[in-house]
Amino acid sequence: MTTGAHETLSARMADLRAFAATRATHSRSYRMDQLKGLRELFEDYATDLQDTLWHDIGKSTAQTNQTEFWPVKDEIAHAMLHLTDWMEPQPRSIPYALRPGKAMVKPRPLGIVGIVGNWTHPFYTLMAPLVGAVAAGNCLVLKPSMHTPRTAKLLGKVLPEYLNPRSIITVTGGEETLDELATQPLDHLFFTGSEGLGRRVYTTAAQHLIPVTLQLGGKSPVIVVDGSDWKTIGRRIAYGKFTNAGQSMVSPDYLLAVGHDVAAKVKDAVIDAIEEFYGPTPAKSTQYGRLITSEHTQHLVDLIQATLKGSVDATPARLVYGGKYHTDAAFLAPTILADVHPNSAVMQEQILGPILPILVVDTYEEAVELVNAKPTAPAAYLFSERRRIRKDFMHRINAGAAVMNVTVIQAALPSMPHNFTGAAGFGTWGGYESFRLFSQYRTHFYKPTQLDTLQAAYPPDPTYGQRFIDKLR
Repeated sequence: MTTGAHETLSARMADLRAFAATRATHSRSYRMDQLKGLRELFEDYATDLQDTLWHDIGKSTAQTNQTEFWPVKDEIAHAMLHLTDWMEPQPRSIPYALRPGKAMVKPRPLGIVGIVGNWTHPFYTLMAPLVGAVAAGNCLVLKPSMHTPRTAKLLGKVLPEYLNPRSIITVTGGEETLDELATQPLDHLFFTGSEGLGRRVYTTAAQHLIPVTLQLGGKSPVIVVDGSDWKTIGRRIAYGKFTNAGQSMVSPDYLLAVGHDVAAKVKDAVIDAIEEFYGPTPAKSTQYGRLITSEHTQHLVDLIQATLKGSVDATPARLVYGGKYHTDAAFLAPTILADVHPNSAVMQEQILGPILPILVVDTYEEAVELVNAKPTAPAAYLFSERRRIRKDFMHRINAGAAVMNVTVIQAALPSMPHNFTGAAGFGTWGGYESFRLFSQYRTHFYKPTQLDTLQAAYPPDPTYGQRFIDKLR
């Protein structure tokens, strides 16, 4: 279960705790050296990591760079640039009645942080939060996704070469390993995955009073109200939806078009972008990814067929593009469904695949009401040239991020936090927010003894002191 050793997880956790107790990880120089080590890892093992991701999930070099490597590199560069400022104590004011004295809040490492990655982005979901945990001076327990064994094995091998080997362990396995990890004496557990597993991890961790951050995903909508450059709109929606074959926590899940004319224009624009990106035969394109398993492929095919068939509560949808699949090869072509009913099968769960359902609404107001009636999404996307609409969208939409005239790019910006809420998860991380998440902001207070201004509050008669304090207020 544990990479590179036959010890039990509990024994290795004890070793981590012992190293954390030495306070070796607290210094700025130590943290900076660790961040530099992560940067060097990219230089030495980029090709090997690209190969493992290709074999694990069929991700091309270009998509690996854009969705796995570059965002993590930016996180590292951002942390190295700002680490000194982040570590500075923060002075706090003291009421006159309690002066003289000195008050400050100082960040210090939590101790041991567990990070659970996900198959949607096997490298990014593990390494991006790891950067913040390292910058905050923590020891680490990593659990890569069981669905990406080659990537997990390589990371378990190379990370101790670039980080202090006494500060990190990697565990592999399925749900039993995850359950065991959630019972360990962690100071924080960061989980990316499905809602079902997230609830299970959260329940287990709560029994041991372990703070948890959850990234669970959800149905992120795209609302298209109007546009002036439909080619650009089509490209930006297609890029966000079909990169990584639609398997991203923040990829657009469904599209709401305001009016049939807008629906027709955006449909044609997305189709043109798909063929521009992947050619007329996506199965032959090296830029188009594969699904994680044949079982997931079959599940998506079943969703399409159920949506096309309709049900008592949902009228049948139309297949307007794509739909070709090869289950054994885990391939599903970019697929667009039109005239989708809100109660159809494809609207009942996060798709995590290359299927774009298009729903038509009469007004922008109706679109917002439909989105807000659903569980909170990781992100919501709007395309409109009207400033009033964009301003209203920012104030009213319920989502972890409100993004306008582009999709998914916000996830790659280290200066912007990831802030999932509701059914999408909870916890804020990314850049400085990751440093805060994995730090204890501890109160430090000092008061000299030469002048005891507190004596007015001491028994047996503190009333005079209280009147004095009231006047100072």
